[in-house]
Formats: sequence, C-alpha cells, structure tokens
Amino acid sequence: MTSAATCTYQGTAAPVETCYCCGDSRKSTEYFPEVTIARCQSCGTIRTSFPETASRQDPWQMGSVTPSFLQALQRRRNIQATQIASFFEHELHRGSLIDYGCGQGSFVHLLRERGIDAFGCDISDSYLRDEVREKFIRLAGPWALPNLTNFRTISFLDVLEHVENPSSFVAELQASNVTNVLVKVPMLKGPIGIGASILARMGRSTLLQRLLLVGEISPHYSFFTSHGLEQLFKQHGFALKSALRIADVGSELPERMRGKDGEPPLAQTRLFGACLGAILACIAPAWSDTRVFLFSRTPLSTV
Repeated sequence: MTSAATCTYQGTAAPVETCYCCGDSRKSTEYFPEVTIARCQSCGTIRTSFPETASRQDPWQMGSVTPSFLQALQRRRNIQATQIASFFEHELHRGSLIDYGCGQGSFVHLLRERGIDAFGCDISDSYLRDEVREKFIRLAGPWALPNLTNFRTISFLDVLEHVENPSSFVAELQASNVTNVLVKVPMLKGPIGIGASILARMGRSTLLQRLLLVGEISPHYSFFTSHGLEQLFKQHGFALKSALRIADVGSELPERMRGKDGEPPLAQTRLFGACLGAILACIAPAWSDTRVFLFSRTPLSTV
C-alpha cells in the first residue's frame, strides 16, 4: 500500500559496491535520461539512482495524487487486502500485527473485520480511514520504527522498494520481538516490468521511469527479485515461509496512470488501459508484477 512513511526524496547516497541482498559485487549498469539502474549479476536485484533533489512534502499531497487515482488505488488495495488476508489468515490470527506505512488503512480495516488484532502506523494520516484511527500509531519520523514489543507480525506492503538502504532497515527487525514479516513488493520481472525494460532499451524509457516513480517525492530505489529478497531476509535471520502472486492493477489501470502534474491519461488510451489491466489481473496467479512474501524468524535468530 502506498506509504506516506516514505516522505523524503533527496537523491541516492554514495553508490553501493556490493548488492545488499546477496553481497555480490558484480553488476551491470544502464543509463537513462533521468535514472541510472545497477543490476546485480547474481540475484538480479536492481538499485536506482536519481538526480539529487530535496523535499519533505507529504507524498499524499502530490499533484499526481488525484481523487480518481485515490479511488482506483483504494479499489485495488481492497482487492489485494482480501487476497492477502485469505492466503495468510491462519498465521495472522496467531498474534497482533502492525502494518507499517499503512496509508489509507485498507489492510488494517479488513484484518480487524476478520477478527485479527491489527494496527497501522505511518508518518501521516492524511487519507486514513476513519474506521482505523483508534488503531493508528504516528511514526516519530521518516523510517522510524514503532515499539514492536507487542506485535508478532509486521507488514511492509509497497514499502521496502522506497527505502534507500533496505538492508539496514531490515536489520533493525532482528533485534525486535517480531516473529513474522509480511512483505509486498513490485517485481520488475512481471509483464509490465519486462515490457518497460524492453521499451527502455529501444530508447523509450517513459514507462520504466513511471514504474520507478522518477521525479516523485517517494521513488522506487529498488526492484527485488524473489531470490534477492529471500537472500536479504536470510542474512538478517528470517526465512521464507510462503509467497503469493497477486495482480497489481486491473481494469482501473487508466486511473492509476499518474502523470507528473496530475494530468489524466489521454482519452484514446483509456479503453486500451482498461483491457490491458483486466488481462494482467487474469494472468496474475501465474505471472504478476507484484508478489507477497511471508518471512519467519529462524530458530537461531530468536531474541
């Protein structure tokens, strides 16, 4: 879920010499007009670099976050929340959960309706649902972790790809009491991601730049592969327990196509976008641009 916790965009830090997922130093680098992509030759994880800017604006206040975008986003997030809750329900019923970067609070609301003790946390409650306000924890600052003492599970839904150094962020969980980490991330090896990469190599990088949210306050600093994400959590004491493929878009795709200044998609693209989104939703169980992973603490890493 789009997170208001990711509210700073100040360009990337100094280049990382080794992959933060697998530790390999071999990488290939591609240069595009507004973004540089370094791809790990071992696990396939990519790291992006952007021109340096400075902003502390709330991402929910960006011009591209229009009412139609928010409606389309919430519709898809509600569908995803139902799929995630159903697939992982047995594990989620075993203790309290906190949804980090809860955004609108759709996931928290649905879990509580199912009898799961769920809370949300974020740096902003700009668009938080009224139904979950009593279960909301405001973060002390960007990327600050709340007190996790009373939570068995923490979820990061569309969060880790916005972190400049996800390894350091995940490492903080190792010292907590958290047993499970539920992670949802975009996958660049899905149909849209592969299509965007092919177009970029042909000199048409617009779609790739939109997938990476180039120029936004909260861009995508990483795109993980399944293997890379598994390696990242393994080095911090968590093993992959199960995973789920879900659709990132459906027929609402035209409303989700954000322009830099909030402009709507061209009229002639709306029908094509709706049909494409419906097709992507149908094939998602086998091939999708988004996956959800459940990582559990390994016995040797118990605090």
